[in-house]
Amino acid sequence: MTRQDGAAITQRLYDEIWNGQCYETAADLFDPEFRHDAAPGIRGGAAKAAAIRGYHAAFPDLRISIDDLVIGDDRVAARWTVTGTDTGGLKGRPPTGRSVRAWGVEHLGIRDGRIVSDWLGVDWLGILVQLGAIPNPWPH
Repeated sequence: MTRQDGAAITQRLYDEIWNGQCYETAADLFDPEFRHDAAPGIRGGAAKAAAIRGYHAAFPDLRISIDDLVIGDDRVAARWTVTGTDTGGLKGRPPTGRSVRAWGVEHLGIRDGRIVSDWLGVDWLGILVQLGAIPNPWPH
């Protein structure tokens, strides 16, 4: 995989699927055997699309902007910022109408031009505090 290939695949993931809600793009980007814990029993791009749809249901205006990419031979690490407004309710919670801004990192394993694995780290503490779901453990 070239640096340009890794960057292009990652950019399409965030621009087209996360930001553009073009879920059908996932079939092109993800290996048919890709699995995601949030979508048990579903494989391939449909698994990732199912997970992403859940976040779009809670945050219809969700946007991810890439802050940094590190590209290796078969892996891309992305550091990004996510923003959105909770108008749909996160994970079964009632909607708060509050906006959030948080960081995230995602490591993508890529083989033969397709994503075969991913690992996500997200500032869930910050998101839950911003939504008022938990008190701020570090009040100002």
